[in-house]
Amino acid sequence: MPNGTTAAVTEAARLDEIGFPEFTAKLITDTFDALVSANLRQTEAYIQLVQSVAKSLAEFINDTKDDISGEELLQFLAAALPPAAPDAEDPRELKVGETLTDADVTALNTALELPAEAGAPNDNKVATAGALDQAKVDAILEAVGRRIAANRYDLLKEMVKQGILRLVVETGVIESRLTFTTYGSTFYQKNASDYHRSTYRRVSKGKTGALISLFGSYSSNTYRTSVSVRTTKETHRDISGSQVQIFGLVRVNFKTDYLPLPA
Repeated sequence: MPNGTTAAVTEAARLDEIGFPEFTAKLITDTFDALVSANLRQTEAYIQLVQSVAKSLAEFINDTKDDISGEELLQFLAAALPPAAPDAEDPRELKVGETLTDADVTALNTALELPAEAGAPNDNKVATAGALDQAKVDAILEAVGRRIAANRYDLLKEMVKQGILRLVVETGVIESRLTFTTYGSTFYQKNASDYHRSTYRRVSKGKTGALISLFGSYSSNTYRTSVSVRTTKETHRDISGSQVQIFGLVRVNFKTDYLPLPA
């Protein structure tokens, strides 16, 4: 049976199998690739923003109006249409058969209005009083999409004025750390004990009858004792340890700033 020292040394000798240099090289490479990829994504976002604001309002609306979700349309209508009753809590529904009053038309067209450069018919004021059919509902929903797209265009232009937020690596420290520990222990113990005891004892007494002799008597005593004791205790302990610590850590300090964009 190998002892603890032999086992510990054997395991410690396998340190080269871990491939620590390869691990460190990959750590550095992956960190570098992550930083480059992050910078490329920021650059792509910058390019997309510049391309978006370079379009005219009409072009931007035509390119993005179909990307407006149904939830956004409903939220816009709920905010634009006045409630059916002063104490009503649920938002109005724009559906076939619904009747729009003059107050509804005024509020809805005011919210939908777009400047002339947007290229929308009647400046995007498409709501009319009376009962709604499917064609009127579709026209209002399309106008809402154009209005939301125009709002996004205004937001992007405001972002350009403020500048784009960048994430910049100012300083970086790469540390590589690996913990490798080996430990061996051997323990042997033997206990043995014997105990033996033998005892023999005999006692005899006698005397003659009183009519024959007044003084005749006899007695016999026999004792025998034997004790054997054997005790054995053996303990063998072999404890050894081997510890190698190679530390690994990636620490990168970041700094943010604003990059001015051309208006």
